Amino acid sequence: MNSADVAFWLAEHPDFFLEHPELIESLRVPHPQGEHAISIVERQLIALRERNAKLERQLAELIGYGHHNDQLIDKMHRLSLALLRAGDAPVTLAVVHESLRSDYAIPYSAIRWWGDALPGVDASVAEASAAIQNYIAGLDQPYVGPNAAHDSLDWLVDVKEPPASFAYVPLGDTASGAPCGVLMLASPDPARFTPDMAVDVLARLGHLLTAALGRYAVRDERETVGG
Repeated sequence: MNSADVAFWLAEHPDFFLEHPELIESLRVPHPQGEHAISIVERQLIALRERNAKLERQLAELIGYGHHNDQLIDKMHRLSLALLRAGDAPVTLAVVHESLRSDYAIPYSAIRWWGDALPGVDASVAEASAAIQNYIAGLDQPYVGPNAAHDSLDWLVDVKEPPASFAYVPLGDTASGAPCGVLMLASPDPARFTPDMAVDVLARLGHLLTAALGRYAVRDERETVGG
């Protein structure tokens, strides 16, 4: 009979140690962190402590994720309120850039909007090459990773450190048609935007910015001219 046979027999007879409790106290097994032997009871206690420590670490991680999510919700709420208070498109853009810097610690950002004109906005906001527009139209979700798209690096101003990671968030009603803009984010930290990160928050940020800018699209001016 080998050890596998013994293990199989014990599995088939779970009441064996209940019938022979004196064996539990006499059996000795190696300590998991040393060479000396300990009783099976002591080994079980060690296993329980290790399991409890693992559960405590998992609980701490879950609590940490909860705090992180609460912080994201607070930041998005503050941005939403600020966008509601913005009175025009230029203020809306300024609010977004400031929120990204102060709340989200994203040093570089740019917005391009090639849809209906935004009154009062600098003309550069509408400048986006066909290559960029086609690239954004081909995204089914925000891009995050180490690669800058085409000539978009030229959009960034006051760059003190070369960006090493990027995010491109399509703007517009992408469900019913092609995007009409993009929010570009950049950071010198290569780990800030990585291909394995979740993009849910970025997508919601894109929806929020699309709705905020859409309020000031040239639609109202056309109605005035037509009248």
